[in-house]
Amino acid sequence: MAGNGPPVVEDVGSSSDEGADETPTTVSTAATGFTQMNLGAGSAGGFNFQLADGEDEDEDFDEEQDMMAMLPPNVVRRVDRLKELHAERETLMEAYQAERSKLEQKYASLCKPLYDKRFEVISGNMDKEIDNAVTAAGETLTQGEDEEEGEIVGVPQFWVCAMGHMQAVAELITEGDVDCLESLVNITCEDDEDGGGFTIKFSFAPNDYFQNEVLTKRYEIPNLLLDDEPILRNVMGCDILWKEGKCLTHKTVTKKQRSKAGKHAGQIRSVSRQEVTESFFHFFKTPKMPSMSEMDEEKADAIEAAFDRDYDAAQAFRSHIIPKAVLWFTGEAMEEDMDAMMADGAFSGGDGGDGVMPAPTGAAASPFPPPVPGEGENPECKQN
Repeated sequence: MAGNGPPVVEDVGSSSDEGADETPTTVSTAATGFTQMNLGAGSAGGFNFQLADGEDEDEDFDEEQDMMAMLPPNVVRRVDRLKELHAERETLMEAYQAERSKLEQKYASLCKPLYDKRFEVISGNMDKEIDNAVTAAGETLTQGEDEEEGEIVGVPQFWVCAMGHMQAVAELITEGDVDCLESLVNITCEDDEDGGGFTIKFSFAPNDYFQNEVLTKRYEIPNLLLDDEPILRNVMGCDILWKEGKCLTHKTVTKKQRSKAGKHAGQIRSVSRQEVTESFFHFFKTPKMPSMSEMDEEKADAIEAAFDRDYDAAQAFRSHIIPKAVLWFTGEAMEEDMDAMMADGAFSGGDGGDGVMPAPTGAAASPFPPPVPGEGENPECKQN
């Protein structure tokens, strides 16, 4: 439904125990300690951090006072009137958001039965009904279909194929993720009733990799239904309960070390540690904001890019893959997007000059910068 560009982030604090990063663009500290961030619709601009102690707000107020002090009294009165008009508009926009939220909820509820039936078709619960409808219409099944394809249930690999045709998501998927993603049976998105955010839910059949039946990613965006730059107040992932030896986001590396001093000098010991690996499943970790005192321009740029990628993936699911799943499965939606980009001149052909979008390489499998090596085991890789 509504889909805006990347968000503004409010510092949501460290509500998670994951080793990820969070992304704010306008940093105004909330009571929760999370920093507001404004990522920008295309991430063309940089971060505009506000100091957590409110110094930036004070500076803005001082600048406003200085500006007003420079104006003649009669102009000041007119500016005050303009502010009153602006306040009236804000009141109208609040009413608009409330009314639009109700409309979104209405049509979301109307679409839900269709999505439920889609799940039944994909999962194979309607195989016989669909085949019977074909024969009842006087059509015949392909010769040999019953013998050769009778064991196929539903539409295998439906969601992983649909995801692979959406670049913002495909670039996060590695070859090692595919087998696990084949057990993905449904993806849904629930918008908050007040239009202040959404939650994406990924439902899985029992699999060899983790115990969770559902993985979730939640975004709190107060102005989600407005055309303004989205403000990301909070983002929350979930813990994945990996089965022993099946973690896709980390691997255990064992190295041998020789003691150089002390009573154990010359002895060799084995040291094991967890290392981050590329995987789509990093998408489910809750990012953290680094300390503002340690933030430099390079790190700010990296975090901004990370949040852009993460929000792009979230909106790809919410606004494209979920509502038009079958078209992404067949690749028709990808072709439509390509045609639209070519028509708009937004895409000039990449390296080959032939207008074909380069295939994702998996290089950005984790939307957030990995933890610094040597920081020990990441608690995200929980095994049971």
